[in-house]
Amino acid sequence: MKLDRKSFSQKLIVSLAVIILIAFAVSGYITYRIHLNLFTEEISEQFSKTNEQAAARLDLQIRDIYRISNFIVFHPYVQQVLERSAQTEQRETFTQLSDQDELNKLLFQVKYDEPKLTAMYLYDVKENGFSFAGTNTYSTQLTKEAFSHIKSSLDGSFGNLIWFPLQLPSSNAASGYQTFFAAARQMKTVQQNPYGIMIMLFDQSLISEYLIDLVKDDQANVFLYDKMDNLVYSDVSELNAAPKPGSVINRSIGHVDNEQYLYAKSRSGQVDFTLISRVSLDSLQSRSGIILQVNLLIGIISLLLTVVLVIWAGSRLLRPLRELVQGMTRMKAGDMRTRVEVRSDDELGFMARSFNSMAEHVDSLIKEVYERQLSEREAELTALQAQLNPHFLHNTLDSIYWMVYLKDDKETAGLIVSLSDMLRYALEPAETDTTLYDEFSQIRNYLNIQNHRFGHQLESIVKMEEGIERMPIPRLILQPLVENVFVHAFTEKSSAQVLVIRAYSADASDNVTAHPVPAIIIEIIDNGKGMSDEMIRKVIGAAEASRGQITSSEDTPGKDKRRRNHIGIRSVIRRLNLLYGEPYGLRIESEVGIGTTFRVILPLGGEADDR
Repeated sequence: MKLDRKSFSQKLIVSLAVIILIAFAVSGYITYRIHLNLFTEEISEQFSKTNEQAAARLDLQIRDIYRISNFIVFHPYVQQVLERSAQTEQRETFTQLSDQDELNKLLFQVKYDEPKLTAMYLYDVKENGFSFAGTNTYSTQLTKEAFSHIKSSLDGSFGNLIWFPLQLPSSNAASGYQTFFAAARQMKTVQQNPYGIMIMLFDQSLISEYLIDLVKDDQANVFLYDKMDNLVYSDVSELNAAPKPGSVINRSIGHVDNEQYLYAKSRSGQVDFTLISRVSLDSLQSRSGIILQVNLLIGIISLLLTVVLVIWAGSRLLRPLRELVQGMTRMKAGDMRTRVEVRSDDELGFMARSFNSMAEHVDSLIKEVYERQLSEREAELTALQAQLNPHFLHNTLDSIYWMVYLKDDKETAGLIVSLSDMLRYALEPAETDTTLYDEFSQIRNYLNIQNHRFGHQLESIVKMEEGIERMPIPRLILQPLVENVFVHAFTEKSSAQVLVIRAYSADASDNVTAHPVPAIIIEIIDNGKGMSDEMIRKVIGAAEASRGQITSSEDTPGKDKRRRNHIGIRSVIRRLNLLYGEPYGLRIESEVGIGTTFRVILPLGGEADDR
């Protein structure tokens, strides 16, 4: 993936940007939904209160209409005029005009108490009518069709005032027709005997002015029903779209044409009218989308700000990490001396310290391996110091052996065989291991030659514990120590010379090893002149001081004689330390005039522990 090939800082920037974007998107959506719910609840409560207030004001207005209606219906003069009109078959014009004039005087105050009254019609039981104009100057005629409709609607009304919209011809309207609110009732006596019909026409503003607060929104509608659930008023032209009052619950949400509407329902306390209003929730909630947009905008701005801050902070906080990567790159290229600066005590500081420790350890291991190789080379050069042409010398010794053997000088021939075996053994690579048995065989060859030199004055004892003959040990590790005995220990000794060489295994409880590990102990004990403690320290110190140096026959002239003579011991000490380390190695115990003990401690099996 492309993201895998980007740097850590780039991945960090991208990750934080995505996290912040998701966080703001989720929080913005949650905030929007919470706001939407709270907004809907608040709007629902306010809308319901507005609806209740409008219903209360309508109730007061309609109660005035009922009061006017009762005043007219139960007025004795009005009842007298209509009953007399119904009893007269043919009314005289004068009488009719006189009654009309008297009724006008009676109803004069009514016209001014209710300015929205457009016209009033009073009919007797024989449908003889009286009309009264309101405060409007234009005329309105009640058609026969309208009267027939009103009369049929009054059947079963039991004298109650009924309301309904009515469209009539009007000189005031450009279309020639105008919609009015009609309020009609049967006129009955106290004994409930009908004596006429009263019809009042009102301008639409009678109701609409109280509902204007409910229809401020383009997506809002109102519906007014009388106590018999007949639709009295609505701003919706399609009356079949009006909801049924019984199916609407106050502060409920309904759907019309896949659009959500919030409904409010109120019932007047006096005239028992029902006012239902609704407003489109989708239209209201669409205005709340600005909150979601603001949250997204804030998220984008925060995202950009975060990228800038992460780049700035990353250049400071991730600087140790970059230096660590650069150090690893230099180390990979072979610069083992590279180190990084530790700038803090946090996790990055711990990584820097660990890297420095690892680099130092790797550098130390490389030097140790290099010095081990130098030590092996030094041992090989030491073993071959006198060799000019070893193969030629070996063949020459073989020829001399057969010449001496043919002259029946078997003792000398045996010495030549011992020398030839030693030479062949020494020609093997110094870095290859051998067995304890083969190493002791070469020591016996060397002692065979020395026995002919010292005669009966030399007593040599070579012992090996059974079962360890095949244990692997470094090649030529004992030869330099045995040579040191004859070169130094026995040079000034005229009395009997005793040399003991023994090998045995020591378990974990052996006091010699000083560590609970199995080991092979090889002791070389002589009764020579011995060494002082100072001399032992100088020999061991010279071995430590010469680490990493290559000593050959070319650099011996002009050097200190002691350093040259003890080169074999130094080589053994360094080889054992490089190969095994503590607790293995060479231990020297000596006392002047008594003798010296070289104790070689090797791991049982030929390999040391990982420790």
